[in-house]
Amino acid sequence: MNKLIPCCAIATFSLLIGCAAPALQYYTLTEGVTAPKPAQVYNTNNTSVIYISRVTVPDYLNTADITTRNGTALNHSVNGRMSSILSIGATGLITNLLTDKNPNLWITDQAPVSPPTYQIRINIRRFDLQAQANQTGILTVEASWSIIPQDAQAPVQKQRISFVNQGTIQTDNDIVKLEQNALTQLAGNINNTIQQLR
Repeated sequence: MNKLIPCCAIATFSLLIGCAAPALQYYTLTEGVTAPKPAQVYNTNNTSVIYISRVTVPDYLNTADITTRNGTALNHSVNGRMSSILSIGATGLITNLLTDKNPNLWITDQAPVSPPTYQIRINIRRFDLQAQANQTGILTVEASWSIIPQDAQAPVQKQRISFVNQGTIQTDNDIVKLEQNALTQLAGNINNTIQQLR
């Protein structure tokens, strides 16, 4: 009888812990679900290679946590996580978006075997999502990028941008979509600079 009581207590405690919180949900930055495309083959033997270095972000944001700001306090979601840290996720998303926009170029975030034609370095200085009282958020983005040519005599292209996106942040999914939209906007501006290289 004495052994039965502790066993029942442990079983009850385990059951309560299991019911206490929902399962952890993982999210990824993606350009969205697109319709299937027919297979296309591109000759890339003589094309320009553009290497996207890993995006740099503030240390306190380079985490898998889904984070919002309330003044100077940072709030981390207890139920959601990103599938990778922000610097890796942002690099992958921007690379994919630029590749889709430039199928005639070889754009990669994997270190190329030979020196690339261009290297793009992206620094996101601010990526703060400020929570508002009405369950909306204001995402402030400040970023700069440099396009460095293989030819040391050619000029380095430098650009800087700042913008604000606003949207609902009722759920973790809403937060991820808002951040994804901001990175998509950033990629569009980087692409404008790439177009000027031609």
